[in-house]
Amino acid sequence: MRQAVSGAPVRFSAVLALLLSSTAAIAAPDAETAKRCLRAAYLIYPYKRPGVAPMNGDRLHFFQQCMTQDGRKSAEAPKRD
Repeated sequence: MRQAVSGAPVRFSAVLALLLSSTAAIAAPDAETAKRCLRAAYLIYPYKRPGVAPMNGDRLHFFQQCMTQDGRKSAEAPKRD
């Protein structure tokens, strides 16, 4: 009698191949870039004690954009419309 083979190993190998071929995993920013971006984010958006001022995601958004640009984002406050 012939046994049915599930497609799980095939799907797993396909997902593994996609993950290994992605450039995001290979070209991850280094620690120096993260330090530079975090420092710039805190210079532009300084720490405020919770409850003193309303919090928003500007610092996190700046940090994420800086990391995607490999630290080439300037340490200037972005222009607001």
